[in-house]
Amino acid sequence: MHGPILIFYGLFWATLMRTLLVRARVLPPTCARCGLPHERRRMGERVCSCHADEA
Repeated sequence: MHGPILIFYGLFWATLMRTLLVRARVLPPTCARCGLPHERRRMGERVCSCHADEA
């Protein structure tokens, strides 16, 4: 019984920490579809192209 609850709290904690680090601008926001960042931080870095034709 405790296993699923611990897994749930672990996933919740990881999601919350990721959100807080993105809000603090420590980590870049990433695409929910492909997981790549929306903007480059360095030259040559791969970026999301999932929504390129929606502009």
